[in-house]
Amino acid sequence: MSIHPSSMLRIMFIVGATVDGAIAASWFLIASGVEIPNILNGYAGAGSDYQLAMYVAAMFMTGWAILLIWGAIRSLERRGLLLITSAFLLLSVVIELVFYGDMLGGAGFVFGVAKRIVLSSAAIAVYVYSLMREESPLNT
Repeated sequence: MSIHPSSMLRIMFIVGATVDGAIAASWFLIASGVEIPNILNGYAGAGSDYQLAMYVAAMFMTGWAILLIWGAIRSLERRGLLLITSAFLLLSVVIELVFYGDMLGGAGFVFGVAKRIVLSSAAIAVYVYSLMREESPLNT
């Protein structure tokens, strides 16, 4: 039994939108003054500058979650969004390690990096699977 590529893509889009939505919600909480660590990297900042940055980041993350929901509607046609998402997930890990590695650390940071690498790998795998199944002569 095999799963149709559009179904796998749709599931990946929904997973991505759910994760991004949860991150956006937590960042809106931080922006409103709730003192919780950033669920993306475990950082616990403080102050109005950090709250403003989290508000702006939450707005962009909300937009990306909506973009992924849009991708789920026509998943085969919009599957390229998964590659863009994957690239930015990996880029965020590299940037944090190179530029902020000395101030980040602990279990929250390790969990955040692992989560992004797993999601990025899954997005790439689903994208490649959809291409392979689409080009397969058995799909006619």
